[in-house]
Amino acid sequence: MKEKISNQNLAENSAESLAEHPFVYICSPLRPVSPDVSAHPDELKANLRLACDACTFAAVRGFIPVAPHLYFPQFLDDDKPMERTLGMNMGLEVLRKCEALWIVSPRISYGMSAEIKEAQKHSIPVKVFTEEGFRLYTGDGEVTDNCFNDTVLTA
Repeated sequence: MKEKISNQNLAENSAESLAEHPFVYICSPLRPVSPDVSAHPDELKANLRLACDACTFAAVRGFIPVAPHLYFPQFLDDDKPMERTLGMNMGLEVLRKCEALWIVSPRISYGMSAEIKEAQKHSIPVKVFTEEGFRLYTGDGEVTDNCFNDTVLTA
């Protein structure tokens, strides 16, 4: 007969087992870019959904996902330059503690560009997630870059 495990035991076991899991930085756009301003709320919602889905994907595969653009805008206004800069700088600090950065969007935004360049500066592996799987990113992080032209890897 299987021993029943309490919720408290599950929580404790999870905390202990997660100590060895790598942190991965989820890099995806936040701000809408559509020229049609009326489309911005839906685009923002889609961008947030993409980040959430990427976090779930990472978490169920044994990574601890970090997506500052899901967290910092909860208390910092991305439309206020000083608060956006503060959020970006805090995100870059968190990035430096991660073992990898995953690009999960075909489009590189200005914020993503800064994150990618920071990862490269600190020799943090940058991978692109596509329908075919992970690919090593070898670009320079420019917003005009096409990040889908690299070598396929595993997570």
